[in-house]
Amino acid sequence: MFSGVKQGSCLSPAIFNVFINQLKQLGVGCHISSLFLGCILYADDLLLLSPSVTGLQAMLDKCSEVAKVLSLEFNAEKSHCITIGKKNAGDITSMNLCGNLVEWCESIKYLGVNIQRGTSIKFGINPTKRAFYAACNMSTVRNF
Repeated sequence: MFSGVKQGSCLSPAIFNVFINQLKQLGVGCHISSLFLGCILYADDLLLLSPSVTGLQAMLDKCSEVAKVLSLEFNAEKSHCITIGKKNAGDITSMNLCGNLVEWCESIKYLGVNIQRGTSIKFGINPTKRAFYAACNMSTVRNF
């Protein structure tokens, strides 16, 4: 979630490859066998996955470093953290991204889907469904 590259720009995939390669080389983040799954991205939305808080902070530090080199900016106000797993704790120190605090919250919205904090991963589409129904109710059909 950064600004500095026009959406749809031919540079976008190249810059995201830089982020993925840098994060992969850290050796932290989630892996399944030899497959790196610590960074999921779509367009300008970036999701970092780490099995530890220290690993997540290392990934955020690397993102800050790469963003500085490429003159890009992350929007810390749109950045959030959640915990998922057996050791789901509510009292964790805030993460740091480019000198800004990233707070822990109960749920995040990624690509229109709510991911909720808990002992197992939970997805919710109710807010999106409500927004859809509200938009439908606002439009009126006139019969003449």
